Amino acid sequence: MYKCDLNIYLVGVETEAAEAMRSVEPLEWFSHNFIAADGFAGIDVQEADVLVFKASAGAGAERVREMAGDKAVCVICSDDASGMSCRELSAVDDVWPGRLAFDTAKLLFARLMKDIKLKKDAWLWELELQSVIDTSMDLIWFKGRYGEHWRVNDAFCKIVNKTKEDIRGKQHYYIWGLSEEEYKAGKFVCLETEQDVKEAGKTCRFREHVMGQDGLREMITLKTPLYDEKGEFLGTVGVAKDITKEEAYRKKLLHQAQTDELTGLLNRRYCFFKLEKLARCERLAICYMDLDFFKELNDRYGHQAGDDALVGFAGLLRQNFPEAMNVRMGGDEFVVVMCGEHSREGIQSQLDNFMDNVHEFFARTEEFRELSVSIGVTIGEEAGIPLEVLLRQGDVAMYEAKNGGKNRYCFYSDEMYGANR
Repeated sequence: MYKCDLNIYLVGVETEAAEAMRSVEPLEWFSHNFIAADGFAGIDVQEADVLVFKASAGAGAERVREMAGDKAVCVICSDDASGMSCRELSAVDDVWPGRLAFDTAKLLFARLMKDIKLKKDAWLWELELQSVIDTSMDLIWFKGRYGEHWRVNDAFCKIVNKTKEDIRGKQHYYIWGLSEEEYKAGKFVCLETEQDVKEAGKTCRFREHVMGQDGLREMITLKTPLYDEKGEFLGTVGVAKDITKEEAYRKKLLHQAQTDELTGLLNRRYCFFKLEKLARCERLAICYMDLDFFKELNDRYGHQAGDDALVGFAGLLRQNFPEAMNVRMGGDEFVVVMCGEHSREGIQSQLDNFMDNVHEFFARTEEFRELSVSIGVTIGEEAGIPLEVLLRQGDVAMYEAKNGGKNRYCFYSDEMYGANR
């Protein structure tokens, strides 16, 4: 995956030890380029990736580090390591014996190469991991067992408007701009799901709402527990797709598909879809309504006046029948559907009040004063009556009300008698 050409400087190292190091086979992806010298005079150790030097080579540990730079791996060979100061010891990466036998030199150098490769592999894994998660448009994060964030990707930083350095080690409430009190209250901070993942011991999928500085966000989240080599819980890794915009768009489309554009009431198509299921298991009462003299209003004052009347009438339906399904069937026809047990007397009381409100509303506007409403009412005696039967009964009763003089309601019966107003 990578190619690492190591410049290995051996300064003041005996020939036997140098040959032992040269005999070590390079590890995968590595190659060795040895440069040997008796002392530091005349060589530029700034090019060194690895520098093995004798304490007697003419420069102390601190000076060697200064010449080689911070990136080089520096090893001093000395039989007097106990006499070195802390500063000198901290300037090198390792201390080997001053005189190295062949096998010892080979073993120590092989270990050193293995350590360098492990660090290089770790660097590569770090690079690959961060590159992969940063290319994702989803939010990715790693959390410790106490909720502190270890690592996040660019998409996460963009959402919370913070840098990776600022996020590292911080808790949810700081990152998402909440107060500590809001976080402890546990609302919109995903505390429950973190515990769920820990208890499940496997990847879990959630639909979560997260409160941030920009308001509430909706996420589809996958969370996986992490464990150490002893099986102890370390924390979690999470991947979240922010579906806030998509969900708002989906709800908008759903609303448009289910509602009448002008009045905002449910539309005919959704009425049939919803009520066909309800009619199988619930008793339904239906009030089928048609505005009186609506065509005359349109002809005399135009369609804008007609639309205003329809919108106002829809508002009255919502106010007077808040628990019912209020539907615009089309044109000036409306249906109010009541689910469950409803008595004739109870519906009469509601309709009396509704008719008064309709009369008062239409009387306020000059153009609407001729308008009224005719209503046909049918009450299902039991669950399971087909919807089309109930609607047909309501329609028949409504025309009975119109034929009886309009501006009234009529209850359906086979003989079409009932209380007329």
